[in-house]
Amino acid sequence: MFTLPISRGRKQTSNFLLKVGKLKMKRKILKLMALFMAMVCFWSVGTSTAIVPIEPLSVNTHTVTLSFSGTSAACTVTINGAAGTTKIDNCTVTLWDNNGTTIARWANQSATGSSLRFSRTASPVVRGRTYTLIFTATVHRNGTATQVNGYITRTFN
Repeated sequence: MFTLPISRGRKQTSNFLLKVGKLKMKRKILKLMALFMAMVCFWSVGTSTAIVPIEPLSVNTHTVTLSFSGTSAACTVTINGAAGTTKIDNCTVTLWDNNGTTIARWANQSATGSSLRFSRTASPVVRGRTYTLIFTATVHRNGTATQVNGYITRTFN
């Protein structure tokens, strides 16, 4: 008679412990699921921002290069108009030395379409002097004209 209540108590205690253990396990699972979902949210936000371009698509880009060989300077200007560019004109390219002397000047360069590439040599250039290659141009896009310019300064060593 005495053993029946004790065994029933043990059974009730073990059932209670099972319920508590299940509840603790559910809480652990819920915490892990919440952590996993937070990681997925942060990861998806990070990857979606990486896809966004840094520069807008309506930006004109250009490259100016200046190199030396012997007594000549190779002068190159490349202008790439944004989408919708129909022509690039009124491009003037000038090479100066550090004394302000114009070594060469090319005016009224133009191109139909979205890009202009200009490449010429200029001479004489002298070792030890610093030279600046500068350009200005007008880019026509969607009925509007935009002035673009750029330069590069290099020393002929």
